[in-house]
Amino acid sequence: MDDGADDETFPHLLAPGRIGSMELRNRIVMSPMETMYGTPEGHPSDRTVAHFATRAAGGVGLVTVGATGIDPLHPETPGGLQIGEDAAVSAHRRLVEAIHDHGARIQPQIVHAGPDGLGPEMFGATSLGPSVIPSYLTGRPSAEVTKEQISAILDLYRAAVVRVREAGYDGLELHAAHGYMFLGSFLAPQRNRRGDRYRGSSVEGRIRVVLEALEAIRSEVGPDFPITLRISGYERVAAGRPIHDTATIAPLLVEAGVDAFHVSGGVIDRLVTGMVNAADDGDGLNVGGAAAVKEAVDVPVIAVGRLHDPLLAERVLADGRADFVALGRPLLADPDLPRKLAGWGGGAVRVRRCISCENCIDTLEEKLSTECAVNPLTGHELELSAVVPEAPAAAVSRRVVVVGAGPAGLEVARLASSLGHSVTVLERSATVGGSLVDASFVHRENRPYLDWIRHEVGLSDAEVRTGVRATPELVAGLAPDLVVVATGGREELPAIPGSDLPHVMPSLAADVVPAGRRVVVVGGRLAAVEYAETLAAGGRLVALLCTGEEIAPEFGLKRRTEHMDRLDRLGVTVHVSCVVEEITPAGVRYVPANGRSRELPADTVVLTGEMVADPSLAEALTDALPGVAVHVVGDAAHGLGLIRGATSDAARLVATL
Repeated sequence: MDDGADDETFPHLLAPGRIGSMELRNRIVMSPMETMYGTPEGHPSDRTVAHFATRAAGGVGLVTVGATGIDPLHPETPGGLQIGEDAAVSAHRRLVEAIHDHGARIQPQIVHAGPDGLGPEMFGATSLGPSVIPSYLTGRPSAEVTKEQISAILDLYRAAVVRVREAGYDGLELHAAHGYMFLGSFLAPQRNRRGDRYRGSSVEGRIRVVLEALEAIRSEVGPDFPITLRISGYERVAAGRPIHDTATIAPLLVEAGVDAFHVSGGVIDRLVTGMVNAADDGDGLNVGGAAAVKEAVDVPVIAVGRLHDPLLAERVLADGRADFVALGRPLLADPDLPRKLAGWGGGAVRVRRCISCENCIDTLEEKLSTECAVNPLTGHELELSAVVPEAPAAAVSRRVVVVGAGPAGLEVARLASSLGHSVTVLERSATVGGSLVDASFVHRENRPYLDWIRHEVGLSDAEVRTGVRATPELVAGLAPDLVVVATGGREELPAIPGSDLPHVMPSLAADVVPAGRRVVVVGGRLAAVEYAETLAAGGRLVALLCTGEEIAPEFGLKRRTEHMDRLDRLGVTVHVSCVVEEITPAGVRYVPANGRSRELPADTVVLTGEMVADPSLAEALTDALPGVAVHVVGDAAHGLGLIRGATSDAARLVATL
């Protein structure tokens, strides 16, 4: 069994650092992210504490808690945190103590939601902004804040930071990024249309309220309490701040009391498009903005934004482009990333990488809480404590047979083996990975997870048998205490006249190259969309015929919109709510929405269907093995559930063993 060690070292990432008076054990900062784990009152909950304590135990140097409001009547989100009242202090103190117990430092990101909170919807409060501008979240317009109201908000900052110190935080981050919330919207010319001394049309006007907020905070916490300013290096929006703006104002902000800059980029919108970046945006996209600030000031600069590869993060520091790196989604995917880079548990090769699937964004919309597709423990550290790293072995070792080596089966094998169970995996194909193999072909960001789960199972004590058909007789012969069926779902293809013609490919096959230049893909689920993108990127003329109302319905609007943008760039034609009448020797006859029957030429037609649950093997095994528990996980149980469904099912099952 390979020990998984590697030769990579990360001397810059792992070097101690300092922000003001705050000493940090390394240069890795947990970026502030909304989780919505808070109590209804906006206080840190047990779930909040467990989530952040897990990252502290994983070795991060500094934890930055996501947007923490200074006014309980103006929350940005339900379940968001606030420290705008004395009653919140004890809950925050408990969070701070949990982080300190693991040797990390912690700071809250202090915000006033300004024009972008839910105060009007939740409490009937009027949103306040630099101008009458709509909230990015609700579209409701804010009132233009008066000078007297600005003074009152500065008083809220003063009171909040006193509570921050009382709770024991090591410093604070002041939010003025992305052209939103109170401070950031004043910095944004496209939102700040005032004509007074706070006007957005001049540098002096844009930064005035930020300078006043810094002065108010310093008046309470003194000169030695570390203040980091979160600010966009370049906001990438029409009529917004120019690329050089942040570097120009940075020295003025240092004079006002900023101890470090956390340089992000982009502006807020309904889909957080510009601030939570997709794979198409590239890696390290804010590093230039961070480097420009670093070249203008003598205080530390934190770079953030798709620094998912630890080698890239190390290089940013080695090149002197920044002093620290902030990691957000990578620490959702693997809380132990920092200590793995230091050699713990086999080293950097065992880091579970973020795959940019944006499930963390989708679940904020769908469930009002952050979850991670590749790490089912994110947000569930308490209820799934039985399967966290370093969890004690199970009291009784059980013989577990897993049928199917896709993501669900492999995750069951990995977790069950780590708890001391005896695991045998049976896979009928010659390789492991299941549908994730094809998914990695059409969406390369999936590949790191496929490689990781294969490697982890290879390091475990689980026995994996490939090229084996799991008959009831074979499974019974292994004398299992428990059988887990993870064979995937069954694809139901549409019944279309002409589907037996020779130029029709029944279902997707990543290893088969369609003949000819013109390809029609019938179907609209994510796999069909990504396959169409892959073909078009290879030079094919592709049409996508979707009978449903929406493409890629498995994902939220942000990810779907990114796919639409990609399809557009690649020249793929897309039809939804259409009727596919028949496949002809020359193409596909279809009826577009609100149109009439017409024929679309095609050299190859690729049919895709719906993934449905397939309990047939589980039923046969249940009949053949009376008294043996048979569980079904992943697509075999629910139909298409993607990686997130596979890992969640696996973790929840193993936690019960």
